[in-house]
Amino acid sequence: MRGIMKKKNVIRMKRLLTALIIVMLLNLVLLLLPAVPRSPKNVPGGGGKENSGAEDLALPDGENISGATNGGDFPDEAGFGNSSMDDISIGTEDGSPVTQDSSMSAPAASDGTNAAFGSVGNNSDADNTVTLCLMGDLMCLAGQQYTAERRDNTHDYTGSFYFLRDTFTACDFVVGNLETTLSESNPYSTKEREVNEQPNCNAPADYLASLKWAGITHLVTANNHSLDGGLTGIEETIAHLEEYGIPHTGTYRMDYHGARYLMLEKNGIRIALLSFTELINQRALVTPAQLSHIIDSYSCADAEKRIAQARDDGADFVIVYEHWGSENVHEVRAYQKSHAKEIAEAGADLIIGSHPHCLQEMETIVTQDGRSVPCFYSLGNVVSSMTRDINHDTVFVLVQLQRNAGGMHVQGTKPQTEPSSQQDVPEAFESGKAGIASMSLLACHVLTSFEGYYRVITPVNYPTDDNKAAAELAEAKVRIEGIFAPFQ
Repeated sequence: MRGIMKKKNVIRMKRLLTALIIVMLLNLVLLLLPAVPRSPKNVPGGGGKENSGAEDLALPDGENISGATNGGDFPDEAGFGNSSMDDISIGTEDGSPVTQDSSMSAPAASDGTNAAFGSVGNNSDADNTVTLCLMGDLMCLAGQQYTAERRDNTHDYTGSFYFLRDTFTACDFVVGNLETTLSESNPYSTKEREVNEQPNCNAPADYLASLKWAGITHLVTANNHSLDGGLTGIEETIAHLEEYGIPHTGTYRMDYHGARYLMLEKNGIRIALLSFTELINQRALVTPAQLSHIIDSYSCADAEKRIAQARDDGADFVIVYEHWGSENVHEVRAYQKSHAKEIAEAGADLIIGSHPHCLQEMETIVTQDGRSVPCFYSLGNVVSSMTRDINHDTVFVLVQLQRNAGGMHVQGTKPQTEPSSQQDVPEAFESGKAGIASMSLLACHVLTSFEGYYRVITPVNYPTDDNKAAAELAEAKVRIEGIFAPFQ
């Protein structure tokens, strides 16, 4: 009898051990499931957290996952206070990006509106319209490079644009300010944070692969970091832009003598894109004669000359990117207002500001000849590893241009009164010209990590069960709406 009981106990023990092993295996599978990368298809290098190399990457002493050192990833630059920029993009009522057929399974748009900033102007098949998406500073600092590094020493930043690729590819032209050099002859930001006691912005050229994949079509390059690698840095950056097939303006080789603006054209609408900077670091690395040739520095005379040249070449619409202002402050300086007026009077139709690394207000400048010129003083960082909350708020401006437009209508504002006679029609809306038919904003915030990706540019209205992310997005929305309240 005892032998039978002993045998039964052994059987029960075996069954219990088998059950425990099964439970342990199931738990192990469940733990591993979140690590499976949700990589977008057709991403250079595969994208996603698994390939980032961040898990087995030893960060330098004092740097956290956001890429910040004890003193911040991007020290305040000489002569300027603290400022910040927020990322804004075109979106839908629930915060989703505009959708279009692509290999990316991003959230779908609902009714094409953004609750905070008005309706979205989608890319249209109409033969008399052009749609643009305009953005602020595309940084590629040390923290970004660390978390984008893969095991083969290449980099993949596509996760940052996880929610925006469909929005970008729905536009005819997508423009941003490339605020980094791409020079292998100079130390990258991960190797040297500063050059001559100023921040060093230099990144591997494969950053362009991710920007191009995301749908960014054109870049402006005149900014205070254009000269961080000296003349060699500018030449190598231009060579890489050409290698990746991305048109650009703002910096030039010494042997360049062509137009100092880009001409974008679709559906018979010609758009001139100009780039100026009012701030340049590392001037001592080149001669004054070299400096004046390789970087478009702002002056009223040059703005007037370049815009006039663009008009003579048939430009129907002129966009000027201006690098100006103080860092990490929302306040616009008096000289920005003065120069914006000069640029508008010189013939610009739209002004996009950059450099403060945070958002600054928008206003409409009325010129002496009666034109209304929207000016966004700063659209903030598109993406960065800077440390302040305001450095991660951003706005994308979606503009639809239309030939023979009847009058500008900025979404969220009252449309202008239509002219009573042909003589009253502003120049931008004369026969054969193109004007702004609609304009809207997409408000975003860069989350350090989200849904398996790093530095994720996320619409502030994006629905999520992640309480920490939801709170961060809600706080960003309040900040952004406060700055652009007049626009609404």
